[in-house]
Amino acid sequence: MAVVKELGFKLGRCEVSPLGHSLVFSPETPGQDAMQVSLQPKFIDVLCYLAQHYPNVVTREALIDAIWDGNRYVGAKALTNAIWHLRKQLSPVANGQEIIETVRKSGYRLLIAPEFNPEDVADKPDLLQQTQEQVTRLKRGYRQGLLAAAVLVLLLTGFTTWHLYHDEAHFIPTTKKQLTTATDAELFPNVSPDGRWLVYGSRGNDQSYSLYLKDLNALSDTPKRLTSVNSAEIRAVWSPDGNTLYYPSQHITTRQCHIMQLTIESGEVTPLAPCNSFNTALDLAPDGDQLAYIWLAEGDESSGIYTLALESLGSQPQRLSCQQDCLHRDRDLAYSPDGRWMAIARRFGNISEDIFLRDLSSQQELRLTTGLEDIRGLSWHHDSERLVFSTENSGVRNGYIVDIDDKQIQPLDVEGMSYPRFIPERSELVYANYIRDHQISLLALEQSIPTTPFSLLNVEYSYRNPSYSASRQRIAYVSNQTGFNEVWSVNTQGGDIRQHTQLKRRVAYPSWSHDGSKIAFLAPDDKNEGNKIHVLNLDTGSIAILATPYLDHNRPSWGWDNETVFANTLDGITEFYLDNRPPKVLSSLNMRLGQSITADKLVFTRLDKAGLWALALEEAEAPLSDEPRRSSTTSKLELLLGGDKFNEGYNWVATEKGVYYRANHSDHQLVNFWRFNTNLVTPIIKLPPTVIPRAGSMAYIADSHSLLLTQSQNSKRDVIKLQHRLLL
Repeated sequence: MAVVKELGFKLGRCEVSPLGHSLVFSPETPGQDAMQVSLQPKFIDVLCYLAQHYPNVVTREALIDAIWDGNRYVGAKALTNAIWHLRKQLSPVANGQEIIETVRKSGYRLLIAPEFNPEDVADKPDLLQQTQEQVTRLKRGYRQGLLAAAVLVLLLTGFTTWHLYHDEAHFIPTTKKQLTTATDAELFPNVSPDGRWLVYGSRGNDQSYSLYLKDLNALSDTPKRLTSVNSAEIRAVWSPDGNTLYYPSQHITTRQCHIMQLTIESGEVTPLAPCNSFNTALDLAPDGDQLAYIWLAEGDESSGIYTLALESLGSQPQRLSCQQDCLHRDRDLAYSPDGRWMAIARRFGNISEDIFLRDLSSQQELRLTTGLEDIRGLSWHHDSERLVFSTENSGVRNGYIVDIDDKQIQPLDVEGMSYPRFIPERSELVYANYIRDHQISLLALEQSIPTTPFSLLNVEYSYRNPSYSASRQRIAYVSNQTGFNEVWSVNTQGGDIRQHTQLKRRVAYPSWSHDGSKIAFLAPDDKNEGNKIHVLNLDTGSIAILATPYLDHNRPSWGWDNETVFANTLDGITEFYLDNRPPKVLSSLNMRLGQSITADKLVFTRLDKAGLWALALEEAEAPLSDEPRRSSTTSKLELLLGGDKFNEGYNWVATEKGVYYRANHSDHQLVNFWRFNTNLVTPIIKLPPTVIPRAGSMAYIADSHSLLLTQSQNSKRDVIKLQHRLLL
């Protein structure tokens, strides 16, 4: 059957008019007017081609050859855009079903039978066709013998070609090209749709992040700064035409944050919507009509994904993700190129993090991964069937690629890959090289000769988060020496190293009991959707999991009696018991890290306010149910040191005489000591910025008057372009 291309057809109650470049929908209810929608000519051509080949699958290559004259560079992205628009405009006749099917690794298929006018269909072959068929019949007998031989040759050739292709792909080398050479930290790289421009965030001498633009055709040229010195910006996304950037921007002084729209040519900047931070995750839908970003709006219980329509200024963000009683936090997102999916990096507790896929048509979600941690960057392959991401596994950061159909994850074996982003319409990506090893350093205090921190162990693997036991005279810590984060210990001279756990899971934050008999630590739960407090008995080697109704627990610390453990939960500061009694909520305040300094006083830092605080403890009555008990502690709260002097969360330790802590400044760090009896703050040592990581920890050795610090070894973070066989 041959169809005259210029004449129309029907899809249900929709009449397709190729000459008018329009869709006309007949009314569902008599008396209503018909609805007409105008489309781009190429969109109509794609729909006509699919209709003419109904019900067969049409390959992407065939569509690009027919509609865009074989121009792969233009046609690949234009076809994806056309399919997205056709699905959207034909939704009135779809009845909630998919109208154009994506056939994996093949192409597209129209799912509604087109109705052509019989007059437009030519059934009789012309004279030339009759003659050709007659010649074909005469030659058929002669060709049958040759056909069998040809088929055999083709099979052998195809088999050989297939093997040669896959062998060649297998041996394609991993190629890295450095795109930036500055001494600063370049993060969140993103290449423009035409492949020429690179935008990224970087810090200058003023230590505030700004966006920079680099011409990839002139790598030696100095990059152009796009944003003001009075604000902070670090990540941006391109519009489909490459003329506009969207990014979160936070004013340095007022701390106000807005999503901005920057027109590259004119430099015009337009605020679009409020945000919380300059490093807020965001992405743009493939058609450029909608922006999605993570925001904590006023009245929200937790942050979540919001979408913002860009068709008109003044539109309000609409929440997409969970609104109430959420047991997770959305941390990153990415639209698929075909507009069907949104990939979401979602964190459960403070250890586990995984990737979920949201079908943007049905709004249904499915889980793509299980048991990951600290995902930094999501990027879709242009086929919309594979996803590249960066994650940390026992202290080592690497890149991975996952197929969304079979959920098979393959490592790229590119250590340090962070924030990967595919170059549009190419099987290459850019990423920020981010290698950060940790070590424990020992700082001898009050020496006659000025000293700097010395590494506790001279080893190649990463180790961190020290906790010291005076009774055992040993230092507990987490190390990835075996390929997994496990609890180890060592004496104060760095000898007699012992491994205490073999869970082969992400163990974190060991804390030694005051009597040295036990170590509390966090490890993921069985579903990798949260964490539990584990207690290791050093005398027996047994590990117990404390009873809890909570999904997430922050860093554990011991009570004075060595039978209780403090940790922050969804309800606030909570006390847990080794005899498996129900836990008790001591305060609704959100605690970062606590340390009991006497039997009746807990010193701690808070999530919501800076400063060092103290909470008076009291004896608890026996529980009446299995629910956590609650205690009102408003009158028992005391501010020890204000936020103007103390603005640290985890890098501090209390001693008999005072508190050692990290003070973070824009161009350096200080280790300070606050003395209880005089209330004076004394600087101990000045260090370069970022040496002590934000999520580190400290411990104090009284016998040698020394301080244990978690320190990070930072390499320079540059933007790298990657070619890899798994990205083809």
